[in-house]
Amino acid sequence: MRSTFIKWLFIVYLLGSGTLYSMGILVFFPFVGRSGRYWLAAQWCRAMVVVMRWLPGITYSVEGLEHLPEGPSIILCRHESTWETLAFLAVFPRRISFVFKEDLLRIPFFGWVLRGLDMVSLNRGSPRQAHLAVTQECAERLAKGDVVVIFPEGTRVPHGAPLRLTSGGIRLACATGAPVVPVVHNAGKVWPAKGWPDGVGHIRVVVGPALSPRDTSQQELSRTVHDWMKAELLRL
Repeated sequence: MRSTFIKWLFIVYLLGSGTLYSMGILVFFPFVGRSGRYWLAAQWCRAMVVVMRWLPGITYSVEGLEHLPEGPSIILCRHESTWETLAFLAVFPRRISFVFKEDLLRIPFFGWVLRGLDMVSLNRGSPRQAHLAVTQECAERLAKGDVVVIFPEGTRVPHGAPLRLTSGGIRLACATGAPVVPVVHNAGKVWPAKGWPDGVGHIRVVVGPALSPRDTSQQELSRTVHDWMKAELLRL
């Protein structure tokens, strides 16, 4: 009974605070620049990380953060839950730009904030046009010094599911010369791909070594990323 109450209290807080905070920071968006908008959004994410620790009892740790390059890079990360989309702005010290589905922009308040954060939206209607548009947008964010976060499996998957990576992130790295940083975590064990967290849990995030596309072929780079992610997932 108590765990159910805490879960629903967390859900109400997440949705309620997200809506109220979005309404509040939208007021400031016209008066602050790109960096200021990101900072405002990141404060809510940092607050959520604290609330997750006290309500459902979700903690996290990060290993290998020193591997993240100083300049722009491309993070290829498994998408297991809602947790990483909420926490990554707090977890990573660099400005990140998610590649996300365009449908999210239609959500009142949240979508409007997301549009103002100048990230990369993906229209899944036409695969070829979508790929070209996303490649161009990602290249623009990399040129601004962002860390672009791509979920190469395209959707949320349960922890323990077979690893199936699409080639978009690797092709982007080869086209732009930006290093690839593979990242894995076990958030799906704590916060399922479909659903809400049910109780206490610890999430481990492992950041892999930066891999330059200039030193290898596209096929070799893809294989290296796949093998590293698969091996590390088995350890989580």
